[in-house]
Amino acid sequence: MFTITFLPNVVCRFLQKTSNMSVFIQKLNPMTGANDWIVQNEDYDYHQEVARSSFADMLHDTERNQLYEKALKAAIQKMHSKGKKANVLDIGTGTGLLSMMAVRNGADSVVACEAFKPMAQCALKILQINGHQDKIKVVHKRSTELIVGEQGDMKERCNILVTEVFDTELIGEGALSTFSHAHKNLLEKDCIVVPDSATIYAQVVECPLAQTWNKLKDIFDDNGELLIRVPDAIKNCAGTAAVHDIQMSQLPRHSINTIVSPLPVLRFDWSGRTPFVYERSTINTVRSEREGKAQAVFMWWELQMDTEGKVILSCAPQWAHPLNKIQGDVEVPWRDHWMQAVYYLPREVRVRKDQEISLISCHDEYSLWFNLVEDLKISDLHYLNPVCECGLHVNFSRTRIGQMNDAKRNKKFISLLEKYVNKESTVLVLSDGCYFALAAAKFGAKRIYFMETNHISKQILQEYIKSNDIQNVEVLASLEKLEELDLKNIDIVLGEPYYTSTILPWDNLQFLYNLKGLKNYLRNNVSIFPKKAIIKGVAIHFKDLYKIRSSLGTCEGFLMKSFDDLIEESSNVSDDNLEAQPLWEYPGYALSTEIEIATIDLTNLCGESLEEKGTFLIQGDLDCNGIALWVDWNLDDSPKSTVTTGPVLPIQVGEKIHWDMYTRQGVCLFSGRTDKEVPYSFKFDFSDGNITFKCI
Repeated sequence: MFTITFLPNVVCRFLQKTSNMSVFIQKLNPMTGANDWIVQNEDYDYHQEVARSSFADMLHDTERNQLYEKALKAAIQKMHSKGKKANVLDIGTGTGLLSMMAVRNGADSVVACEAFKPMAQCALKILQINGHQDKIKVVHKRSTELIVGEQGDMKERCNILVTEVFDTELIGEGALSTFSHAHKNLLEKDCIVVPDSATIYAQVVECPLAQTWNKLKDIFDDNGELLIRVPDAIKNCAGTAAVHDIQMSQLPRHSINTIVSPLPVLRFDWSGRTPFVYERSTINTVRSEREGKAQAVFMWWELQMDTEGKVILSCAPQWAHPLNKIQGDVEVPWRDHWMQAVYYLPREVRVRKDQEISLISCHDEYSLWFNLVEDLKISDLHYLNPVCECGLHVNFSRTRIGQMNDAKRNKKFISLLEKYVNKESTVLVLSDGCYFALAAAKFGAKRIYFMETNHISKQILQEYIKSNDIQNVEVLASLEKLEELDLKNIDIVLGEPYYTSTILPWDNLQFLYNLKGLKNYLRNNVSIFPKKAIIKGVAIHFKDLYKIRSSLGTCEGFLMKSFDDLIEESSNVSDDNLEAQPLWEYPGYALSTEIEIATIDLTNLCGESLEEKGTFLIQGDLDCNGIALWVDWNLDDSPKSTVTTGPVLPIQVGEKIHWDMYTRQGVCLFSGRTDKEVPYSFKFDFSDGNITFKCI
């Protein structure tokens, strides 16, 4: 069993400050693989947390805002109808939006707590510009630190609680402990809570597409002959219960075979009428609707906002959303802070139509997991949270596992190996988790060297070697170990390329830096694959994605300029203007043709910096609110051998773009531009290992 501690993008502070109140920090450069000392604003961490928070996304969620206010209004009226004052506690107030809604609807007093200092300060400014600074008390504390009493943060217990402490998994942000503590220490017995309760829904499915993000497949040649067999330890691994959150409505409907239609499996009562239970399980025994292999559980939740059950906020995907049941095929509200989630079953279960099966749903304080059994012979093992014992599911992202299973992609690499590898070949593989490269042994390679700097990936590779009974392979842990060999014997250097430190598509240019480190050891005529990296881009009108970085101006009638200013300032300090997103989840329409921004020759080991300028010519009437970038890897000189991380179908201006589902693309988001030209500048600084892209 593996015990792993992840330290992604590790940042170590250096105590020496520069004259302009900046600090030196050490940060991993994913392109070079090295830890670089860089100068950053001394409040960099704080600004990054602000810039990358989901506050803006939530505030753009009009349905969420309006349903919260509707339920708040009902709660305040109910208290007043009893002859009581409406004393409201807002936990995690953020911008103060819910508190201002409470005041607008007649609350007699409001206390708002916010643990995150910059947001607490921002809330005070927003209250002031909206004229509510004397009506709402903002306390910079966690709710668990609030003190009730004449000299405390709250003079008395409140009788209305409003809070939004949920994530895609519902309880992942500590909702259970937050509500439990509030009822014990901060609220009156007959209080009203907004929201009142929550229900988790589960849909059991056969979905081969989703399963590609979870289970590795054997690799075959064009004739159906087995080339690389997945080790049994990986095939039989239960995986992890780590939530796989996606925009589920974007999954092709034809890829889903429903075994059990959505059903409520867990209910959480936030009202305090029933005790809070931190660990629980339920069993739903049902009959399967269709024959198939039960592979996964699709999960989402809904909130009952009011005590009467008249105000419901649902996070269901398009096909299961209550609005569709009421109004037919309508567009459901879009949100990115609360999505849907896939939970992979520990093992596939083949079921017949109308077969009796039992769905087990479990939770602890922060997470969920599911299991499925074919009969009622249920043991304690069926309730256990699945744990990865093979290393794959904890070492690689879901996106990467899907990429490893991409048959079209693998076919191009296998064809490349078949074309260039022979019995005289000595092959060097420079990539993390490049297990298909073992097929070189099947094509007669004399010797294969793998450089695997990732310890877990190295162990997985050794399992592959053992399971496929391959003898002529040596696995090395670093460039230094490689340099101890006689590399003049190497004929072929192969990369996918892929590295576990990758964030943006071009971070895999680490392959070029690995090559540079070996250039004095390799012979001049060594064959290098891929040969080129071509960075491409397209101008886009995103239907919704732009909202995560879009300014608010106003929200439900309240001025939000202070919040917009805070996000803009923090983004300028901490953010690169490019971020990685799985664009298949976010519909967007092409406003320009595809542009080749830069071509990087991977066979030129001297390394050259590049600077390019150009213009996206906008066509059509839609405003441009984003630029998407990706990399095409030319394996050799044949156009058929290109491996893309971008669109999988030719781009048509005005049409929806169909993206590769197994990579993340780079995206630059901005407020809609109506001009017909979007100039850009691009720079690849080879010496520093940095790529910058800016829209001018």
